[in-house]
Amino acid sequence: MILLASLSSIGLRWIGQPPKLVLNPGSTNIGAHLFIGKFMSQMNAGIFLPFISLFLLLLFLIVVRRERLAFGLLWLLAATVNVLIGQVHVLMIPFAVLSAFLAVYVLYRFGLLAAVAAFFFAHLWVFYPMTTELTAWYAFDFVIGLIICLALAGYGFYTSLAGQSLFGGKLLQD
Repeated sequence: MILLASLSSIGLRWIGQPPKLVLNPGSTNIGAHLFIGKFMSQMNAGIFLPFISLFLLLLFLIVVRRERLAFGLLWLLAATVNVLIGQVHVLMIPFAVLSAFLAVYVLYRFGLLAAVAAFFFAHLWVFYPMTTELTAWYAFDFVIGLIICLALAGYGFYTSLAGQSLFGGKLLQD
């Protein structure tokens, strides 16, 4: 989802359009003293959006009584919200629609926990300005947020092994 958002921004440059002005919490509230508030907002968005999506998926399933149709309705709703709220350029609508499809597919195929993790990681890009220049004054927030996300991913990988050693040789045999 992060890659698709970046591609839609780069895609505007490819067709000769100026990039859109990014107005998200990461670009308007920059500073190390605001890190805790932005991190709480990231956690809130990472938990709230998948739960609301799951509720809507179940509501659509109850109304239409067909799983694929409920999936399609949720995808249509998510794509519409992505396009309208994100103020996407007309030529970049396929990126927003594909991003909505990925979000709904993760929820539908892999479940709520995977969707919470996906949204939490995707909102790293929203709440912190990403940079490769780690000496920039605004890089502190992104680096700390990235370290927290990588630590959570490492912990999740460690617990998924259920006590097996990583290089014991039995990992690939199961």
